[in-house]
Amino acid sequence: VFQLAPIVSLAVALTAFAFVPIGPGLAVVKDADAGMLALMAVLSLEVYGVALGGWASQSKYALMGALRSTAQLISYELAMGMTVLAVFILAGSTRFDDIVASQAGLWNIVRMPLAFLLFFIAMLAETARTPFDLPESESELVAGYHTEYSGMRFGMFFMAEYVNLVTATALITLLFLGGWLGPTFLPGWVWFLLKQSLVVFLFIWIRATLPRFRYDRLMAFGWKVMLPLAALNLVVYATWAALA
Repeated sequence: VFQLAPIVSLAVALTAFAFVPIGPGLAVVKDADAGMLALMAVLSLEVYGVALGGWASQSKYALMGALRSTAQLISYELAMGMTVLAVFILAGSTRFDDIVASQAGLWNIVRMPLAFLLFFIAMLAETARTPFDLPESESELVAGYHTEYSGMRFGMFFMAEYVNLVTATALITLLFLGGWLGPTFLPGWVWFLLKQSLVVFLFIWIRATLPRFRYDRLMAFGWKVMLPLAALNLVVYATWAALA
């Protein structure tokens, strides 16, 4: 199990990335009718690699990091899921192509700014980026769930983390920044990569500037702030769609 955990973590990250299109039809996995739902289902499996690694390490620091990560992922996935449902309602589809096409007149970041903010924060938490990197806080847990790992297995956990970062920024680009839409003097995939690079820069900028949350405040923020706001956002757009 100790050797299997980083493999599971990296395999899940790469599988999720395979669903991400960077242009019309430009994805490893063909954009199915439930493309975004399938990607979210795969992303939710990431918790298994982390939990197995922390449990099998026979270390209190690794186990505590794994438990923190598991609780954090589950907590923020609820808000993320509700936010994505609002995007589905606005686009009338769960396919990436249709979601991007629905933003031809106006990007979703303008039409639903609260949803963008909630999804952006949820992605920071899902990828365990600062200020949500509690599962591996060096001052408390040495290195969290990969404390006992070294060599290539340690590298696989970090590869999974950065593949998840690329997937998260790609999702933000697809759902809220118009995906590959842009002036025709550049190919669509170039516009997609430019927008995604801007989001990656924001992630790294936040990591360099913000301090780490305290763990109890992290969980309270997820359940008492993020979840009610995501539910309110969903109700507003569902009501608006029904009346329209």
